[in-house]
Amino acid sequence: MDLERWLQAAFARLCEALGQRAPLSGIRISPPLAEWEAKFFLLGLQESLFGMDARGRIESELVHEAGEQNVYRIFSHEPPRLVRENLCQLATAARLILEYGWLKRHVTLEPSRPEHRATADGFDLLVRSATASILIWVEVRRTAVELEKLMADLQACSRRGRHAHEDCGFPQNHPRHEFCVSSQPAYLWAVAPDGEICLAVRCQEGPLELEALSSLPPRSLLEMR
Repeated sequence: MDLERWLQAAFARLCEALGQRAPLSGIRISPPLAEWEAKFFLLGLQESLFGMDARGRIESELVHEAGEQNVYRIFSHEPPRLVRENLCQLATAARLILEYGWLKRHVTLEPSRPEHRATADGFDLLVRSATASILIWVEVRRTAVELEKLMADLQACSRRGRHAHEDCGFPQNHPRHEFCVSSQPAYLWAVAPDGEICLAVRCQEGPLELEALSSLPPRSLLEMR
């Protein structure tokens, strides 16, 4: 199965369900699909980690939804288009399970609070321990350039310590700093189709500390924490 053909067919079904005509050019996929994204998204479908109904709603036990106002989709309705970050998010969730060995019960897509909104639909991808603490907080962005911007802003906020959103020089990503301080994940894994960055997070005492790592640690190491 080819992911681009699957997306084009799914988009056509969505437009039909909404009573609209799909554009002749089909769906716009920007940035283009990365090889790893296509691989793990399709594997996620094949392994029934997630599926999608005719109106673009993702059906999965990985998704912790919060009512009809916060439905997880890879296609928005007004106008119909691909929510690019959410496709990457699902591919990343499948990768955590199928490559890194996490169990489905560890990995969740959870709606974030409005002040901590992470993506177009307001969901965070989290890996939790058996005691429900956050081991990995995953941030998905469209491009590696956006990952670098996120990391630079988090580092800048961290150097300042606790401060208000209105007193921050990096308002776009300040809520992510607040989320990190309040949730205290062990690791932050920032992923885009064309890159990834992993940071160890320390926030027991004093300001948030972020240590750059070469890659996401294996599950065995994280479960020892």
